[in-house]
Amino acid sequence: MSLPGSSNQHWSGTGKLRCGHWGIWIVIQTVSKLGLRAGYALAVLMSAIFSFTSPDVPAAMQFHRRVFGPLPWWKRRWMVFKHFYMFGRAIVDRIAILGGQTDKFSFFFDGEEHLRAAAAKGKGVLVLTAHFGNWEAAGQMLGHLNLPITVTGFDKEDPAVRRMFNQASKQNFKLLPLTGSPTDAIPLVAALRRGEVVAMLGDRAYGSPTTKIPFFGGTAAFPIGAYVMASIAGAPLVHVFSLSEPKRHYHFFGFPAQYPQMPAHHERDVYLKNCAQKFAYNLESVLNRDPLQWYNFFPFWEEEKTAAAATAESPATPHASRLSPSPTK
Repeated sequence: MSLPGSSNQHWSGTGKLRCGHWGIWIVIQTVSKLGLRAGYALAVLMSAIFSFTSPDVPAAMQFHRRVFGPLPWWKRRWMVFKHFYMFGRAIVDRIAILGGQTDKFSFFFDGEEHLRAAAAKGKGVLVLTAHFGNWEAAGQMLGHLNLPITVTGFDKEDPAVRRMFNQASKQNFKLLPLTGSPTDAIPLVAALRRGEVVAMLGDRAYGSPTTKIPFFGGTAAFPIGAYVMASIAGAPLVHVFSLSEPKRHYHFFGFPAQYPQMPAHHERDVYLKNCAQKFAYNLESVLNRDPLQWYNFFPFWEEEKTAAAATAESPATPHASRLSPSPTK
C-alpha cells in the first residue's frame, strides 16, 4: 500500500479531488447559485469524462468484478460511469449539506441509541466510518450530540481548493488532516480525553499499522490504529455508516459500542485482528445494500495489489489492457 506522500495515482491515495481548482470552483458555484439539480447534471458530465480518463477506472472495475461477477464490456463501462456518478452526487450533496442546505435532505439514524449511550459515558467517542455513502456529511450530522467534533482524513488538497470548501461551508466540526506519521494520534487521543467526538475512516491505513483479514471473498488490509487510540484514551468506539437513499434521504447506521482494552502483549495481534474483523463485517453488511456507494477507488485486496504491481513492472503491457479487470484468484 502506498503511503501518503508517495506517487500513488489513485484518488483515495492522493488526498485530492480530481477536478482541480477550477473544476471544484465550478461545482461549488453551480450548487450554491443554481441548486442541486444543476449540480447533479454537472456530475453526469464529469462522470462521463472521468469514466474513460481517470486512473481509478481499473480499481473500480476490479471491485465490480468481485461484487457483481463477470460482466460484458458494455456493462462494465456502464457500472464505472454509474459508480463515478454516485460519487459525484455525494460531492454535490456534501457541498450542499456543509453549506447549510440541510432542509433539502431528510435523515434517519438507525442505532442512534448506541452513539448516545457511548457519549453519555463522558469519555469521548471514537466514531469509525468508511469511504461509504457521504462520510464527511455524516460528520456534520453528528452535531446533534452537542459535543465538539474532530473529523480526520488524509488531506493533501490544494490550499486554494480547501479554502473554497471552508468558505462555502457552515461546518460544525474541526477537520484534522492526517500525515501518516505516528504523531497523528497525539491530538486525537487528547480530544477523546477531553470528552470530544473523533471521526475516522477505517477502510484505509494512511501509514497506520494494519492486519489482513477476509473481506468480500478475498484478503484485505484494515488499519488497527483506531482501536489502540480508543484503548489509550479509555473511550468507546462506535461503527457508523451513512447510506444515500432515493429522494435525497440519508440513512445512518450505528452499531453497538466497543470498549477496546489492550490485552497482554502476546495476545494483542489476535485481539486487534478481531476488532478489525468486526469493522469489516459491519462495513460489508451495509455495503451489500449498495456497493456503488463505496468510494475507496484503490486496489484494496491483496490479490489485486499483486496484480497491479505485476502490471506496473511489465513494460510490454499495453496501456489499454489496464482497463480490464484483473483476476481475483
